[in-house]
Amino acid sequence: MNKEALKAAIVKIIKMIILDPHDNEAQKDTFVNDYLSYIDSIRFIELITEVENEFGIEISNEDLILENIKDLDSFVTMISKYVNADVKIMK
Repeated sequence: MNKEALKAAIVKIIKMIILDPHDNEAQKDTFVNDYLSYIDSIRFIELITEVENEFGIEISNEDLILENIKDLDSFVTMISKYVNADVKIMK
């Protein structure tokens, strides 16, 4: 899976579990771009669980550090390591 497709899938997950479905799309896009900078611990666990389930991966606790979750791009980069590793193993 390429990085842009992965990012789109992660944004969709964030929108699905975090945001009010009555918000307009512009509000959602702005919120998603900033969301990881102030996510609380309960929502973060929910997000990680949804991402792991969606992609069939298990994220190591060692990767759940501020550097990897400070913004959407950092988070996508961290997740891509797992998603791409599974693709390589399956080939």
